[in-house]
Formats: sequence, structure tokens, C-alpha cells
Amino acid sequence: MQNRKRTLLPWWMSVILAIAFVMTGVSVSAFAYMSLDAFLGRPLNPLAEAAEAVSELDLSPMPQAGLAPVPTLIEGLPTPTLIPTTEPAKPSERINVLLMGIDRRPGEPFISRTDTMMLMSIDPESDSASILSVPRDLYTVIPGRGRDRINTAFVYGSAGNNPAGGAQLAMQTLEYNLGLPVHHYLLVDFSAVIRGIDAIGGIDLNVPYNIYDPTFPSMDYGYDPLSIPAGDHHFDGETALKYARTRHQDSDFYRARRQQQVVLAVRDKVLGLGIAELLRQAPFLYQQLDQGIRTDLSLDELIILATTAADIPSENIRTEVLDQNYVSSYQAPNGASVLVPINEQIAPLIQEMFYN
Repeated sequence: MQNRKRTLLPWWMSVILAIAFVMTGVSVSAFAYMSLDAFLGRPLNPLAEAAEAVSELDLSPMPQAGLAPVPTLIEGLPTPTLIPTTEPAKPSERINVLLMGIDRRPGEPFISRTDTMMLMSIDPESDSASILSVPRDLYTVIPGRGRDRINTAFVYGSAGNNPAGGAQLAMQTLEYNLGLPVHHYLLVDFSAVIRGIDAIGGIDLNVPYNIYDPTFPSMDYGYDPLSIPAGDHHFDGETALKYARTRHQDSDFYRARRQQQVVLAVRDKVLGLGIAELLRQAPFLYQQLDQGIRTDLSLDELIILATTAADIPSENIRTEVLDQNYVSSYQAPNGASVLVPINEQIAPLIQEMFYN
């Protein structure tokens, strides 16, 4: 596809667009919450059906042809500059960013399971983007740890209170098991979603069917029944969070699609506010998001991604979930219900979304 000519933006406008990119990533954090299931004694397997007896399973990772070696863990984070000193050049190659939601409540440490994982890919050459949701129960090889759910990689790598190490191990795990490079990460915590969505005035969503969850978990590990009728809605941050978290009526797969719906609604709202309103809101937005984000992207790099992503038409954004078409139910040796990747189904999807 022929590249469209883009206008060079002044740095201050790029900063505002960077906020839009971060807001898109921030909205995934809320959707993390699933660790509450352990406290409430619910099954860990999101599939409704019981696991079928399987005599032979291919538990090997996908082929790694052409990939760079798995990187070693690093400590610390790059220190972002608050104001870019130069106008950064647009990227010439595809960039893959792992968005991870952290189930973190006020007063709790940043280290927790990443029960929400989305791989966002931006391809400037084709002027397109992809978002792939990875289920938390995906049974993977975690480098240096053996087989376990993919949502534990961040915790394993964060030993010594090192979120950067946890993020790196999560990236390595995706690379090793799905056969694609992961260049950067964006970690966002639980409460940042509510504050961020409220800061932009809420989002507009169409709920395709009635949602009723009488056992929706509350913040104190009790119950907060949730009911949302089908139709068009304007959600504040708290309601958007609940809509993206609920799963007891259907499954993790449907929840992942709701998460993607919220992410895109946040993007549309931020980009639709206009430059004047974004300029007015910029200090407040930054204040709301600053404490709930960890990333290896500098502000300059966020600006590059933001200015590129903002120019991608909505019809060029593809979203997919590794659902029942791409995984099979399996009982691990420790008795846990997990999801095994069906490599012959996933490989063509990965090729289409991240290489074509």
C-alpha cells in the first residue's frame, strides 16, 4: 500500500497525540482483576466445557525461524524525557508493543499477575495496526522457569521488586511461544483506567447483548452485582472497567473482546476531542496517568508511535482473540486447567497479523 504523506507535527502536538496512545494502552489495565477468582474458589479455566481427555498434545512452542535470540533480562527502566528535544522521525518498520494490565489496588505493590495481555502492532508501511488478545491461562514455556500459565511470567521475572525484569520475561515468553518479535512493553495498573477514562469525559460503547453478573467481584473481594442492558451507552471510568472485567456470564474470550472494544473506544474519544481540548486537558491527563504506567518506551518513542497510530484509519485496525479456535483445554500435571496453543491454527494468524 502506498504511504500517505504525513504532515510534520510540532513537538507539543505530538505530546498530545502521545497521550492518546498511552490512553489506548492504559485502558487495558482495568481488565486485569482475574486473580480474585483464586480467592473466590472459581475455576481457572475460562472454557465453559470440561477438558476433554487428550492422549497426545503438542506442547512445543512455535517455530522460531528468522527471530533474533531471546534477550536477557535487564534491570531498570529508561528515563523518559518530559519534553522531546527534537522532532523524531517516523518509524520505517513494524513495531510490536505488549500491553499488560496489572491487578493493583491502592496501597498494593506493582507486582501482580498480568491477567490482561494484548499485543499491539503498528505497521507504517501498510498504514495498518493489529491487536491480539492472549488468554491468561495459555500454557507456555517460560524461559528459565518451565511450563506455566503465561500470566505468571511477569511475576517470575519481577523477583526483587523489578517490574522491568518481569516485563522482559513476559516479552520473551511471547516471542518464544508465538514465534514473533516483541519490541516494547507498556504496563498499566488497575486504577489508572478509571481515572484516565473519567479525565477524557467517558467513552461511548454499544453493548451487543444484556449483561447480568450477580457475582461480579467487588473491590473488597465480596460481590457487586452488575447489570448492563444491550444498546448504546456512555460509560464513565468505573462502569467501563466493570464492563471490561465481567466474564461470569460468558467467558474470558468474550471478555477479551470487550476489552478490545473499550480500548478502541478510548482511542476514538481521545482522537475525537480535537487539538484545542487535548491541549487544555494535557496537564490533567498526564497527572492522572503518570503514577500508573511503566514502560521501556521513552516519550520520544511514544510520540513516534502516537503520531503513526493516530493516522491509521479505523478500518485498517484488525483485532483478534486467541479463543477456542486457537487453543484446546488441558489439565496440567499439577491439576490446573490450562489452554494449550494449537500451533497449526495460530501460525497462519500470526503470519497475517504481524508479518503481512
